[in-house]
Amino acid sequence: MMQLLGGIAVAGVVAAGSTAFTASGVTNSGGFTKIAGGGTTTMTVEGAVLNSAALVYDATDGNKVVGATLNVAGSNGTTLNTTTSVITGTLKGTNNSGTTSSTSALTCTWGSTTIWNCVVGNATTGYMTAVTDLDVKVQPGI
Repeated sequence: MMQLLGGIAVAGVVAAGSTAFTASGVTNSGGFTKIAGGGTTTMTVEGAVLNSAALVYDATDGNKVVGATLNVAGSNGTTLNTTTSVITGTLKGTNNSGTTSSTSALTCTWGSTTIWNCVVGNATTGYMTAVTDLDVKVQPGI
């Protein structure tokens, strides 16, 4: 199931309650303040443009969040250097053992155009079953 609200696409169902998207070095281009299935979001952004974000679920188990797909562009209409820019992220929420307020680091690689694919370090143990926050950090390359 794909849900779209205010410029953010979320595949599947996000945990009920408040969901925060904070992005150091990123600007919120959609002006969104809510996320489908999650509630009110917090967006702190500057330096680049986050056009959309979608959570990625395990191909065989839709209860496992294993990453995120980000649509990121440079600030002021520029294009991020796909070779030297560094994008990282963190999922926060409930981990695979049921512990709330856990984090799982994301490693992001350039996919195509402005799309960056971010995955947890170990999809077998690093996945989340509920996500309350997605933190994104962008270091634009030159």
